[in-house]
Amino acid sequence: MNYSFSEKQGIQILVVDNLLNPLENQAIIKVVEDKIKENNLEYIIDLCKMDYMNSNGLTFLISILTRARNAGGDVAIANLSESIKKILLITRLQSAFSIHGNVDQAMMFFEKENKKG
Repeated sequence: MNYSFSEKQGIQILVVDNLLNPLENQAIIKVVEDKIKENNLEYIIDLCKMDYMNSNGLTFLISILTRARNAGGDVAIANLSESIKKILLITRLQSAFSIHGNVDQAMMFFEKENKKG
């Protein structure tokens, strides 16, 4: 399982190598659930290491988004490959997520959101 968490200005940044294995995805979701319990509610999922995603990856993204929003937080996705952008477009999920070209742009999304609140 290849993933890492870091934190920048209170925002959790998750970098994943792949989301093809549902069991490994569940382990990452468990870590996110624990972080949400600690009141870490804002997440950037950095897909810079991924070129491809299947239905397991889509399920993962929806799971993280649902958990964060139910707790009053949000999720931004950064560094999508063209093939992942197409998958989100075809499945009509691109409108469900805040999608950004890189992590810095995703950070700006949260800065703007936090100023509104």
